[in-house]
Amino acid sequence: MDSSDKTRAIVLKAIRYGDNSLIVKLLTEQNGLRSFMIKGAFNKNAKIRAALFQPLTLLDIVSAKSRGDLGYLREAGIEHAYHDIPINITKNAIILFVCELLSKTIQETETDLELFGFIHQALTHLDEMDGNIADFPLKFAMELSRFLGFSPNISSYQPGFVFDLEEGCFRHDAGSIIYFIDNQSSALYFRLAETNIFDDVCLNFTNAERRQLLEAVITYYKLHVSGFNDMNSTDILKTVLQSENVRR
Repeated sequence: MDSSDKTRAIVLKAIRYGDNSLIVKLLTEQNGLRSFMIKGAFNKNAKIRAALFQPLTLLDIVSAKSRGDLGYLREAGIEHAYHDIPINITKNAIILFVCELLSKTIQETETDLELFGFIHQALTHLDEMDGNIADFPLKFAMELSRFLGFSPNISSYQPGFVFDLEEGCFRHDAGSIIYFIDNQSSALYFRLAETNIFDDVCLNFTNAERRQLLEAVITYYKLHVSGFNDMNSTDILKTVLQSENVRR
């Protein structure tokens, strides 16, 4: 078998097709964004079962050659098994948010090894994290913007400046800017932007501050990603992040 057909993959979306089949969208390491038909995935004796395609599952796949946009999988199995994510309600909510964010932003089919590597590492890091994970969604969204080419320019920041969401930079005052966040939220945004997702640094944001930053980040994505609309998972995320176990 041609070795180019074998690759690691991350599940972004799975849609039931007919009674027993699935159409899945995967971010693959070697072939970029790909969609596949999984025939008979809900059958009792299916070779490739629907249960494999939960949001952001890390897979090894072997695909058949296809001339069309919709490919077929010959083999699929777990590449890295999560240990804590499946049983942790907070991490589950974060996974749904991250999955929706990736589905709305990754639109190109070209291979991007650095992007795949970042997402894979971030997901395994989340699975292994203990203690405070409430800042992870914000850190992930900030880091992802760097790979997508519209990371905020933080070099111009000074205390009291506001962040121009449309231009992606800090300014002395709002002036005639339409999309901006005030100076207090901008100070928090700067702290977030200068933090690496893999640094286990607690930013000590309050729940109210996280909600404000989340709204700012979503607006920032709307302004910089074509076709990006409202996120369905943010309400669930906000609710879960209010729980006592992630406030410390």
